[in-house]
Amino acid sequence: MHHLIINKLNSLFEKECIYDSYACRTGKGTHFGIQRVNSFIKKCSKNYTIDCYILKLDVQGFFMHIHKGFLFERVQLFINQKYHARDKTILLELCRKVIFNDPTKNCIIKGNKKDWENLPENKSLFHSPPNCGLPIGNLTSQIFANFYMNEFDHFIKHKSAIAYYGRYVDDFVIIHSDKDRLKTLLPTISDFLQSHLHLTLHPKKIYLQHYSKGIRFLRVFIKPHRIYIGNRTKGNFYAAIQKQNDIVKQKKPDTAALSHFLSSMNSYLGILKHYKTYDL
Repeated sequence: MHHLIINKLNSLFEKECIYDSYACRTGKGTHFGIQRVNSFIKKCSKNYTIDCYILKLDVQGFFMHIHKGFLFERVQLFINQKYHARDKTILLELCRKVIFNDPTKNCIIKGNKKDWENLPENKSLFHSPPNCGLPIGNLTSQIFANFYMNEFDHFIKHKSAIAYYGRYVDDFVIIHSDKDRLKTLLPTISDFLQSHLHLTLHPKKIYLQHYSKGIRFLRVFIKPHRIYIGNRTKGNFYAAIQKQNDIVKQKKPDTAALSHFLSSMNSYLGILKHYKTYDL
């Protein structure tokens, strides 16, 4: 059902999106977003010859605070205006069921509840405000999240006249030659998110620095002339190797175990090859 909804709506959503929204879009993604932000810094600083500044922001508990009523109201309006097939009524009803479905009701928890003890409340639907929250794993949640933030994208790009802006889900970056312009933009962004989308900027994830200091974005670290892999990915890579070393000390791995290890290593190497990782 999720694929049915997205197959019918996604091409229409795409026409509304700005170019620099990167998540869950054909031809976009993390590598594309990283390269775009890197190119923004180079352009704004005129190839690292003049000052420019980077503002990176994050929405607090994004998926858990998406307002279902507001989302459905916008989806309903969009479908009524843009969708002209004969199954419009059925499609609207499917969207309503998906958006207002509450996975916390009558659910079966198969894992250990102790595993949830250190999970922040803003990462769990069980602690979402009333009538808020989409389950992250649903395909519709990812696409609806882009649609939900689309108004904000246009506000930044067009109404605020920001040339260098990119967003991946709820992580977004603004680059400008004037640091004071970015400072004055902060309360404007916060007010817009609160008043239009019922969302709050994460107070501990506001980053404003000169481009020479670099920026962490989508699990990499972007510096002038180079992009490094993030420490978490590097640590996971080392841990995967160490796990295999511990296994082979105990017994000779079978074909399935070797195949699994090979797939794991190729996955990490596939990520690493995009960035400055020769020494690593």
